[in-house]
Amino acid sequence: MLNVFGKNQGSGFDTSCQFKTTLATSDLGPQARELNFKCLVDGFHGHAHRRLCQLSHLTTYQRGLGLEDLGVCECAFSRSNANAGVVRHMSVFHRMQAIVHYFQYTDDMETYHNLSKPILHRALLLCSLSLLATFLLNNYKQALGILENSPKILARIMIDMGISSVDVFDNWLDEEKEYLLGLKTEPEAETLQMEYYQKLINFCTSK
Repeated sequence: MLNVFGKNQGSGFDTSCQFKTTLATSDLGPQARELNFKCLVDGFHGHAHRRLCQLSHLTTYQRGLGLEDLGVCECAFSRSNANAGVVRHMSVFHRMQAIVHYFQYTDDMETYHNLSKPILHRALLLCSLSLLATFLLNNYKQALGILENSPKILARIMIDMGISSVDVFDNWLDEEKEYLLGLKTEPEAETLQMEYYQKLINFCTSK
């Protein structure tokens, strides 16, 4: 991926916040840093992570991703869960066979149709092209609608909240991150209070 796609790319994974450390210490670490590779957590799992992790890795806060949630594989596996009740009682061979047949069917009857896979049968080919055209048209309309309406909605919200610049949102995230980083150790005042309280308990119980 680093060699093919080059600079400023990102990859979504359930535990990318941990994988980031593994990548940094691996042989690929220097190349990843040089190409500004970003480890991201997909939207499906990201909201279950710590808030500090979300600020650094969640797709919501990454410029350039748009509406992408990076959960394509997650969605595919989620849909395949319907097979679990059947394959659990099969032998190992038939279980694997059923899973392979499911994904082959999904590829042939759904995925490839949407990608306009060349099909010999003219009727299926026309159906595939029609589905592809509809898919592209709907996404294009959605993108145009977002580009047209989002700035207006954002401007109205900013006026209502008294926000003068979109840079304020980045400042908020930076301030939140700084605050959370400061919580890695207990505030000194609270620590002294708890130590004093514990000493009072120890004193009272020693009588």
